[in-house]
Amino acid sequence: MSLDHERLTRVKQAMARAQLEALVCRLPENVLLLSGHWPLAGMTFLYFPVDGAPLCVVPHCDEREAREELGDMDCATYTHAVLGCENPYEAVAKAFKKAIRGRRPSRVGFEGGFECVAPPWNTAEACVPASATRAMLESVFRKKALVDATDLLHGLRARKTAWEQERLRRANEISALGLNAFHKMVAPGISGIELLAHVEQAVTIQGAGYKGARRVRAFAQVATGAAETAIGYRPMEITTTRQLAPGDLALLELGVVADGFWADRTRVCAAGRPTPLQAQVFKTVHRAQQAAIAAIKPGVKTAVVDEAARAIIRSAGYDKEFMHVTGHGLGFRYHEPIPLICPGGETVLEEGMVHSVEPGVYFADMGGIRIEDDILVTAAGAEIMGPCEAHL
Repeated sequence: MSLDHERLTRVKQAMARAQLEALVCRLPENVLLLSGHWPLAGMTFLYFPVDGAPLCVVPHCDEREAREELGDMDCATYTHAVLGCENPYEAVAKAFKKAIRGRRPSRVGFEGGFECVAPPWNTAEACVPASATRAMLESVFRKKALVDATDLLHGLRARKTAWEQERLRRANEISALGLNAFHKMVAPGISGIELLAHVEQAVTIQGAGYKGARRVRAFAQVATGAAETAIGYRPMEITTTRQLAPGDLALLELGVVADGFWADRTRVCAAGRPTPLQAQVFKTVHRAQQAAIAAIKPGVKTAVVDEAARAIIRSAGYDKEFMHVTGHGLGFRYHEPIPLICPGGETVLEEGMVHSVEPGVYFADMGGIRIEDDILVTAAGAEIMGPCEAHL
């Protein structure tokens, strides 16, 4: 790939404003942001100076994929995960010292405040920077030079470049493959576990290679029946072997990652004919989502978008059953903090921001209904990424 010059320009301008001479990153989501490479094992380190060429230091077992994705960006390797391999922190320190050529920068931004992180390709074992990484950075740059750049990085991630928008469209189009599989398979007698498997199979098999996607994974969570879907407002679902009975609701929470870029979608479907109450609540939630999307445009505060959805649900008498935010940022991670679409939200939407819109209503006796799509803020308003019809 060629470097995302729009992103490089934005990063260097932000660094100059913050008086940072360099950034150093290890989290896969930030390595991806600054280099276009999504690390495989989470042990990639990036040195990004405001002046001069960035340097990505990768385990030798990641080298093939890294060089393909980094394009013209400098890349160094160290042996890893084999007999006789190097100490990774000593190897990275050596590479960084060589890059700075004895001229240590006086202010270096690092990932000091990230509490929630996205995984590398090897999602089974995330590696996060802790004391060993901090000690290595202090040995190279000196302790007094290190500045927590968490807020700067989150701010940079809030507005996606044109290149990043294309990757997010692709991730959402791939996620729609899973949504369609879910709607196709919901019926009396099928279990949540079986639905999960069908969704993940569709995304994995059909998504790999889709518009050039190389590495694709699905994370499906399916709640079935009133008791499970009524608590669908939680940030996770517990998928069980419970089979759907006629009239039961099934709620799909679906995360999809394609080459490091995330989509976050939700659909709900009734097994057989929905009840009148289910149909009424679904219609209300759908109207609420459409109203929120219609309110999206640059210059609008996130509270206005949230209220557009909440007002529809309130007018139907379901306001106490809508207990979560209307949306959140996403893209380099499943959930990102900017923008947060919530009551009282002061963030002003900007062109290039990507966030979910996901109103929901949850009743103990009926179950829960939520519809979630990912939205790109455009100059003209809002674009639904990977559009896929929602129906009960």
